[in-house]
Amino acid sequence: MLPISTLLSGIRTAEGLLSKVLGKRGTRLDHKIAAVVALQKAINATQAFLVQSDMTYHPNEALSHLWLDAFEKMIRIDKSLARDLRAASNFWSNPQLWLQEKSAMELVPDLRELNERCEQILIELEKRLKR
Repeated sequence: MLPISTLLSGIRTAEGLLSKVLGKRGTRLDHKIAAVVALQKAINATQAFLVQSDMTYHPNEALSHLWLDAFEKMIRIDKSLARDLRAASNFWSNPQLWLQEKSAMELVPDLRELNERCEQILIELEKRLKR
């Protein structure tokens, strides 16, 4: 039979490992929520800007920063989507430059597409939160 001190030490070690694993899992969930919120803010602000500007594209530093913030939060969650968000940030720093190059515009994600991807992440989050 093992001494009690060894058992207690093993329990403390297991407890420490569990808290690390569970803590990371919760943190990942928090990161995902923050990423989705940042993405939705960027989408909403862009849609509002386009409505107010009669769909005229001109540089908008605030939008560029919102998309960059969404990129920063998404990079841990979905690298492919994060690259698209970075392209959106670059686009809003100088839209005319991007609009002149059709091939460059292929790199800028469509707002509908981003909204759909945001919705997919939300559905995944809802499933995880129900567990």
